[in-house]
Formats: sequence, C-alpha cells, structure tokens
Amino acid sequence: MNYFLHRMIKDSEISDFSLDIKEINGKFVLAIDSSVAVATKGEVLRKDTGSRNITIVFLVSLSATVALNSVGILLPDAILGRSLVYLGTFPAILVNIIAARYIIRNIS
Repeated sequence: MNYFLHRMIKDSEISDFSLDIKEINGKFVLAIDSSVAVATKGEVLRKDTGSRNITIVFLVSLSATVALNSVGILLPDAILGRSLVYLGTFPAILVNIIAARYIIRNIS
C-alpha cells in the first residue's frame, strides 16, 4: 500500500481547491474541498518471493530433520542410527534459525 500511496501522491494533480472556515455555535469548523486527478503508470511490481522461498527451505529442512532422526532412532544398528541422528542436527540448526526469525518478526 505504501508504494501505491507514494505513486498517487507523486503523480497526482490537485485542482478546485477550496478552504472554508465557519463559526458555528462558538466553534470553528474547517471545510476542505478539492478534486484530485491521479495518474498511474503501468509498472509491474516485483513479487515478494523471499518469504515463499524461506517457507520452502523451512519445510524441507524440517522434514529432513524429522526423517533422519526418526530413522536413526528406529534402526537396530547403533552406529548407523547414531550417525543419522547426528546428521539430522544440521538441518535442525536451519529450522531453528528460520523459526526464530519468524518469532522475532511477529513479536516486534
């Protein structure tokens, strides 16, 4: 909305501007009247794809973390299971960073 408001203010022309001050029952009333012509350009706005990409990375990292840890815990082979759980911590770090980013953004 900020982009549209800025473009409207920048490219608008104000005509028939009138300012009336009246006193009614000891109170002053200010009446402003004008007509505004807004000229818009056919500019294409850049789509915000950063949030969508971060959401995709978050979901992929979360699923990789859950899959590696679940398979590592359920495997009967202790060495391979511990290795998979260890490898599951790397996407978990990414999941924690992205989740903290969204939590901090929503708080402030």
